[in-house]
Amino acid sequence: MLLDGKYIRKGCYLLLAVDYRTLDIVAHLVCDSESEDNYTKLIDLVEACSYKISALISDGHTAITSLTIPKKLAFRKGGRNYPRPGIKPAKKPRARLEGTPHQWCVVHAQRELEQLIGKLERRENRKYQELRGLICNILFAKTLNLANKKKDHLVARSFETKSAIYKQVLSFILAHWTMLTLHHTLRVNGRKIPRDSNTVENVISYINSRLKTTRKLRTANSAIPICNLIVVNYRTKPLQNTKNKLKRGKSPLALTSGKNINFDWKIFIQKSTA
Repeated sequence: MLLDGKYIRKGCYLLLAVDYRTLDIVAHLVCDSESEDNYTKLIDLVEACSYKISALISDGHTAITSLTIPKKLAFRKGGRNYPRPGIKPAKKPRARLEGTPHQWCVVHAQRELEQLIGKLERRENRKYQELRGLICNILFAKTLNLANKKKDHLVARSFETKSAIYKQVLSFILAHWTMLTLHHTLRVNGRKIPRDSNTVENVISYINSRLKTTRKLRTANSAIPICNLIVVNYRTKPLQNTKNKLKRGKSPLALTSGKNINFDWKIFIQKSTA
């Protein structure tokens, strides 16, 4: 499953949960921000549909990563970080989807790393190009063994140059190594999971093109029915630009239900607004 959010207007966001296999929008939510609570509500809607989440793919937003990574216990400054005698220790907070594999989109990770080394572009262009090449070789490696070799090369270069920026890039990659390389090892129903979130980005692009044809949304209440109609339109419209020939000409809803349903969304709107 792919999770992402679309900015609509100030104080109004559209959160999407898209199935990678069928490209169908399993659940969506119009809310005030991309927060952990709102993404939790979206997951509740997904599970209410009896959808089993085998793995997550996202852009690495902190609100989404908090669904799979539990928070650390917060201690008061100067207080003890161990339980007192006779008092039960505090329970460790559990993440909403703790234990669910989570793949961080390598394209978004590349953007963050390029922002980190962006200051070198003007001062030391040669070092910038070398670091940029090492990052691309690690993130877009075809196999896990090749990614490990490129990572070892980055480790060697960080010791040779003794540069702080090399160490920062290395520590970033090592800290998120599991999330960045999960697509090499994880299989769902015998198939590899994607290494990027391009699928949900295409859905957001489709929704954005429909939002441009509507009037300016002034409130969140006006955004809810319009987003609902756009989602219904997307789910019932046959896919045309997909590379998979078996999916071409079928709607995401038809791929989900297993039947090629002829659905006229205009009639549905007329009935729902009557």
